[in-house]
Amino acid sequence: MENVLTKFDNYKRTWSVKAELPVEFVLKYSSDVFNINNHDLLSFGESNRRVVVIDQTVYKLYGQQLQDYFNTFKIELKLFVIDATEQNKDWEHTDQILRFFEDVGVLRREAIIVIGGGVLLDLVGFCCSIYRRGIPYVKVPTTLLAIVDASVGVKVAANHFDRRNRIGAYYPPIATLLDKKFIKTQDDRNIINGIAEIFKLAVIKSEELFVLLEEHYEQLVNEKFQFGAIPVRVINLAITEMIEELAPNLWERKLDRCVDFGHSFSPIIEMQNMATLQHGEAVVLDCLLSSCLANVRGYIDTETLERIFKTAHSLKLPVFHKDFCKFDLLKKSLSDTMKHRNGNQYLPVPVGIGNYKILNDVTDDDIKKASDIFEEVKYE
Repeated sequence: MENVLTKFDNYKRTWSVKAELPVEFVLKYSSDVFNINNHDLLSFGESNRRVVVIDQTVYKLYGQQLQDYFNTFKIELKLFVIDATEQNKDWEHTDQILRFFEDVGVLRREAIIVIGGGVLLDLVGFCCSIYRRGIPYVKVPTTLLAIVDASVGVKVAANHFDRRNRIGAYYPPIATLLDKKFIKTQDDRNIINGIAEIFKLAVIKSEELFVLLEEHYEQLVNEKFQFGAIPVRVINLAITEMIEELAPNLWERKLDRCVDFGHSFSPIIEMQNMATLQHGEAVVLDCLLSSCLANVRGYIDTETLERIFKTAHSLKLPVFHKDFCKFDLLKKSLSDTMKHRNGNQYLPVPVGIGNYKILNDVTDDDIKKASDIFEEVKYE
């Protein structure tokens, strides 16, 4: 018996484990989500209670409607209200949310309903990914930016080490409910912050979307995406373009992604100007600088570059910031981004309108020339 064991058992054997994680989640329009005739929020869970994390500003506007909604159906509401700013997207507030889960005794398969903007969706999604090694959650985005960006992807995160989203995971929700009525209570700056992400996609992915922004900017900005067919078409196109790009690469096995347009130089600059520069604003400034880089490399002509700047200006997006002219800071920012891209630049730039090229050979001289152009073509 000993000889048989020796023959077949030794410390040189190797085992291989291979598994795939199936992912399926739904994004759907859910008009007037707190209306008692809308039962979407009731469909996530079988018990007589719901656990909700909601942004403080959203709660001030809709908190009573939320409570009345669940009271109507005699459902107990366990509620956590948080001031979901970029500054609070940190480990301290991560711990607060996790403690809330623990205090209310969240079950392993009990879905958390998250109601707020992109910061809150990211942060609570991250908490759900690590609590009990993963509990389900439902996204209810309440800002234009979240509707066209955070609601689509599966990345969740918290800020750490003075860097945006330095700790996080890929963790999809079970569903996302889209209610554009939330947008009408946003101030102009936050709506413009959301338009920035749509603008990014338009420049790099969809000429049709760019033309819609170019021709209907007054309606979109002034009417807050509420009336007519144009806002619906814009949102639908933006979400479709995002899904088309993200779905085949949910786990980012490929790091050369066109949706990283606007995210090559901006992350560090955004963190250094957190009190004054919102995420969408930082992204669009990066898009404009990267478009200048495309001009330097010959992928767009000066007329197209001016068209991009003009459309951004018409949409009331920022078209200049002094930090995007600081060569040393730009080099530092790109260098830090390259670590996230495994040592590669993988810098997306537009080729005309609606197409792109990924660069991996950008020189210091290219960056200097692009920053000079960025400063020259700025609108006052």
